[in-house]
Amino acid sequence: MTEPLFSIITITLNCAADAERTARSVLAQTFPEVEYLVKDGCSTDGTPERLRALGVRVIVSPDSGIFDAMNQGLIYARGRYVCFLNAGDVFSSPHVLHIVADALARYGEPDFLYGDVRSLVDHPFLGTGTNGSGRLIRYPDRLSRFWLYRKMICHQVWFVRREIYAAQPFATDYRILADYAYLLDMVLHRRVRYAHITHELAIFDGGGTSTRSSPRRDAERARALASVYTLWERWLYETVFGGMRWLNRTLIYPVIPLLPERLRARLSGL
Repeated sequence: MTEPLFSIITITLNCAADAERTARSVLAQTFPEVEYLVKDGCSTDGTPERLRALGVRVIVSPDSGIFDAMNQGLIYARGRYVCFLNAGDVFSSPHVLHIVADALARYGEPDFLYGDVRSLVDHPFLGTGTNGSGRLIRYPDRLSRFWLYRKMICHQVWFVRREIYAAQPFATDYRILADYAYLLDMVLHRRVRYAHITHELAIFDGGGTSTRSSPRRDAERARALASVYTLWERWLYETVFGGMRWLNRTLIYPVIPLLPERLRARLSGL
């Protein structure tokens, strides 16, 4: 059987309505070389049945959390590139996979390609955008060490070669930020070949625990940073970052809502 270009994987657990919305977004894609599969953690609310009624392949098995479930989903994936689209998240248009396929060919099929995201997360200073429509975040083309210290790329807009995941799955001892730890390792340790496309690929629902501060999240972030940054780097970056936080809250954030979306998106991703 010919392998598809893309495998799109959704992780579900008792989220039937959100899962169905995500599935319909994937099924609406006009690009033909795609497989879609759902890894369900033994839902009791009818999630697998509703998805199978749409023709979606659903694998039901117990797991120890979202990253264990993502690793299990990878076992069944056949596509050359994998994208994890969480339940509740959607592609920005039916043509997203066409756009990504064209970009992969244009950039010589990098190990990791990422696009931009529209976030529905309620930012403490910027809210959820105009009339709750979300904030477009434009990521940089170059992922510097300092940028990665401060920021994360939503994994809903990652397209990663399946071989990269096969060589090193997600670390399941992270409960919240395994994707952030993975991004740091992939770019800074393994130095994969990556490319960025300036196109909105997905709408991030933002309901997960990774978007909310907590002692466990902060501890996992510190652990992920310590795995790739020296103590000196962490001290320096945190000192500079502290000043940037003050600057953002006093000068930048009050101005951002007054700017055109193109500039708001660029500032959000800096």
